[in-house]
Amino acid sequence: MGFPTDETDRLWQELYNFGISKIPEHEARMLPHPTLKVPGTDEYLVQLDVWHELHCLNDLRMLLYPERFPGLAGVTNDKGVIDRESIEFRHWGENHCVDSIRETLMCHADVAPIPFRVNFPASKVIVPRLATTHTCRNFTKIQEWAKEHKASYWNYNVTAEQAEEIMRESGFDNAPWESIDDQYMEFPGNTFFTYWREHPEEAKAAREKTAASGL
Repeated sequence: MGFPTDETDRLWQELYNFGISKIPEHEARMLPHPTLKVPGTDEYLVQLDVWHELHCLNDLRMLLYPERFPGLAGVTNDKGVIDRESIEFRHWGENHCVDSIRETLMCHADVAPIPFRVNFPASKVIVPRLATTHTCRNFTKIQEWAKEHKASYWNYNVTAEQAEEIMRESGFDNAPWESIDDQYMEFPGNTFFTYWREHPEEAKAAREKTAASGL
């Protein structure tokens, strides 16, 4: 595909830019895990995982071109050192995007046989013929479904009180399934995190500091 252009960037976005989908209650009841309602309706929120994986892949693609995209610059200090502990870098790395793509590849495990050939006309080595035949889902149909079921826009941001009400009405545990204990510094004093539970005095001081700052 070569160096990115406005056109290739647009095409990447068009692959997965379908937002959140909505499904009726009877379909939501068939999900392996519960989900929240679309606010003010009897429909329920879902997102097709393929959009998330393509979003992650596109993020990683953009990191390869720092001349065009600012991603790495935002986590690099004046000495050129990348802050690999930053939330942004962990999002791209094994804490999120890389591991999510790995899980998806292993889950779907494409077993299409890749044949081999001599690298004619150089004729110096035997190489795999990567342009093999795959059995695929109809990607266009998936995009069409997402367009037809796109949830209308609303404000995702909620106050602490609104969050409590939503979680109470949902009837299920909204806590993340994956471990996020390494992100405790982003939630000062929040005893959901092991570190703050094990350091109650630090947790109290962190909460007081946050309250004093008005954050």
